[in-house]
Formats: sequence, structure tokens, C-alpha cells
Amino acid sequence: MKDLNEAFVHLNVGLPDDVERLKAAGYYKEAMARIDEYLAEDWTETQNSPRSQGLEMPEYEQPANPVPHGVDALRDALLVQKEIMCRLPQEYCWNEAQAVARMQGLVRDFTVEEFRQLVHEGRVDWRFVEGEKHYLDRFAETLIATHADLAARQLDPPAPATLARERRRRIHDQMEREGQASARITLKTSVGMSDEAFAAALAKAKAEGRESVHVRAWLPIPAECLAQSEIELQSFTEQPGRIADANAPQRTVCWEADLTENRRFGVQYRYKTTAVYADPLDFVPAPEQPTFDTEEQAPHIVFTPYLRALAAQLTEGITDPAEKAKRIYDYVTLNVRYHYQPAYFVQECLPDRCARNRRGDCGIMALTFITLCRLVGIPARWQSGLSVSPTGVGCHDWAMFYIAPKGWMYADCSFGASMARQGEEELRRHYFGSLDTGRMVANRAFEAPFDPPMYGFRSDPYDNQSGECEVDGVGLYGGALDTRKELVDFEDL
Repeated sequence: MKDLNEAFVHLNVGLPDDVERLKAAGYYKEAMARIDEYLAEDWTETQNSPRSQGLEMPEYEQPANPVPHGVDALRDALLVQKEIMCRLPQEYCWNEAQAVARMQGLVRDFTVEEFRQLVHEGRVDWRFVEGEKHYLDRFAETLIATHADLAARQLDPPAPATLARERRRRIHDQMEREGQASARITLKTSVGMSDEAFAAALAKAKAEGRESVHVRAWLPIPAECLAQSEIELQSFTEQPGRIADANAPQRTVCWEADLTENRRFGVQYRYKTTAVYADPLDFVPAPEQPTFDTEEQAPHIVFTPYLRALAAQLTEGITDPAEKAKRIYDYVTLNVRYHYQPAYFVQECLPDRCARNRRGDCGIMALTFITLCRLVGIPARWQSGLSVSPTGVGCHDWAMFYIAPKGWMYADCSFGASMARQGEEELRRHYFGSLDTGRMVANRAFEAPFDPPMYGFRSDPYDNQSGECEVDGVGLYGGALDTRKELVDFEDL
């Protein structure tokens, strides 16, 4: 069975002109119908055969078309783009009137004129949907998180995040003083489908003569790595079919079942996390540096003309690899504004878009750092999972980079950018080289398959922080996929 997620490597192939124009204008239904026509084409009889011109076929044997079913890379790109366009309206779900009403429900005295000015300034992400401007589902959260004046006018403001900042300072001071800090963390996570999605799947199954739906579910679990040890999988809602190896690039636990009633799949685990303090500028790099993890990785880690020009400008005249990495980190943390993003599934060439637009979330900032590092010969790779504190847990991504003789170090550009906005320069510098104890590492590679693989389109084909679910071979996403995370215990050691 073909793993549809492998088709993403050809996402950058592009689209036929007519489909590209329809997509740009947001006429997704027409674009998807045109894709279906392209995929149904049979190239066996070539465009330049006599029959195509209304002529009789000559008696001599006609040359065979070397690509009778079309170009595989383009077919993959069309399959992915069709699914992207199916999902885009869910990501961009507000028209102007709805978007303004949403902001007025959150911010005192918010006006239409204020909204339009924010859109003009590029502060609100939008796309055409069926020819009309529609705005990103989480645009309001971005505006409030990144605009102090809007945050100050909230009708229901949250409690100040001073405790989190104080904790980061304390952990930083301990790591700088003692060289490291550790914690023991217990988490409970689960995945399933919404009741509505299950009812629809069961109805479809019964229409096909089946009494159950076949479900496969995956949850991320801690992987063995430098920062994690003493991993215990304490309990499961039911015995899983497969637990991936401890060093899997995207480590998961997987269940498979035939369901007549909806149910969730879950795991509770405990692990020790250790954050080691590292300053990339406090040692002399070796004269010879390694070349692993310096290549392109389509569709996102690609060396576009813009990124090549940016990397060259950032590192002009610099030979020290640590200084190069620091220049790249400074560029991202000082220039890229945090923005909630549409699902990575529906986006193309994330680092290039980030560098051009100077906005992104934690994963996009990490990918931009990784790509720029690789462009200048610095090994860099992905790491992700969860960010955990005594008060909560959430998804998070960051980067690693390698400089001999020190080895692998960290760059959390998102946390660094947050510290820059808060005027915490010492903490901004901390996240160039070091992390903190509030991490759960499940993924150590970007765009890696599961073990066992998921064949339908994933909710996120590149990463796995919350879990995935496949029903009768079809991957769930959006409101159909229900994932949960719960902090059970957080103990500083």
C-alpha cells in the first residue's frame, strides 16, 4: 500500500497554470475538479499523434510514450495539492464581518477600520476562499499575543505570565551555575475521533455491508536521546499493537482495532529530562567541521534563491561556524514575529515564506534556522514534542546544530523571540545553545514515517506532537481528530 505522505517530497513540483490560478483566487472546488481531470488523463496516445489531429493513423508502428501515465512527481504533487485545497477552507474560516465580530467579542472598542488597518499592515493572515477574502482561524489569538495595546483591551484578560518568566530565570541561573538542571515528568495523552466523525464512518461502513470501522491510532511517546532517560511507559487504555523502538526518528505507540462504538486510545508515561548548559561561543571550533545534516530536504528545507541571498548576507566575512549560527539565530529571534499558523499540511516551502514575511510559529522558526544553517555548511536538524511546565503542557518545536568539537547544541528560536519581545536579553541568549527542563522529545527528524507507517494522509505529514488516527484507511484532521494532553506530575530534581 502506498504511503500517501511520501508524496509531499514532490510538493514543490508546482501546478499546471490553470490549477495554479484557480488556487490563487481561492476557487478550490473548481481547482480540485480540474486536478481530477488531470489525474484521469491517459498519455498512452500522445498529444502529437496523427489521431490527435483528426488524421488516420499511419501503418508504421508508433513510438511509445515514455511516460504513458504522466509524470509521477507531478501526479504526487496534484494528489497533495488536492488534499491541501480540501483543507484550506477550514483553516481560513472567517469572512471580514465574522472576523470583526470575533475581535469585538474579545477586545474592547474594536472597530472595522482598526481591523482593516491591521490587514493592510500584514498582521492578519488571509486567503481567497471561493473568490472572497477569508482570515485564518486563529488570527485573533495572534493579534492579542503580539500587540500589547490589544492585549490591554481584552474583555477577559488572562493572568500575567510572570511565574513562567521567573521559572525560566531560575532554571537558567541554575544551569549556568551548576552546568545542568533536571526534572521528572509524568504525562497522560490520548487520541480518538469525534463522536460525529465516528458516526459518519460507521454509517459509511454499514452502507458498504460492514458492522464496524477499522481504526489505527498513533501517539507520540518519549524517545531515548541526550536529554531524556529513565523512560517508563506506565499504563495504556488497552494493549497497543506496536511500540516503536526507543530511538525511532518519530517514536510512537500504535493501536489497531475494529470498532462498533467510539473509544479513545491513551498512554501514561514518566521520564527524566536533563538540560545541559552550553554557550556555543565559549570554545574554539575545530578547523574541520562535519558535513552530515547539511543537505536539502524537500519540500521545506530547500535552498531557494532568497534563502541563499539571506544566508550569504548574514554570514559575509565570517569564518567561525559558531558566529555564523549566532548571526542566523539573531536574525530569526529579532526579526520573525510570532504568528499562529495554518496547518503545515496546507503550506509550501515554510522557511522561504517565513524569511520573506518575517512571521511564523515555533516550528517554522526552527525550520528557517535549520535551512539557513545548512546553507552555510552547519549541520542542523529538527527536534520536537511537548513543552511542559508545572502549570501545563503544549506542543513545541526547536532546532539542533552541530559544531565540532562541542557536538550537538540547541536553538529554540521561538522562545528566544519571545524573550526578545519581553526585553529578556540574557534569556534570549540562553536559548542559543541550551534548552530548559520542560521538554518531552518524541521526534528527532522532520518528515519521518511512523513505525508502523500510516498510509492515509496524516493531519501533520511532517511532525507528530499530538497523535494521529486513520479510519478505514483515511486519515483524520481538524475537528474529526480529538487529541488530549494532561500533566500528571512535574518534579524538579
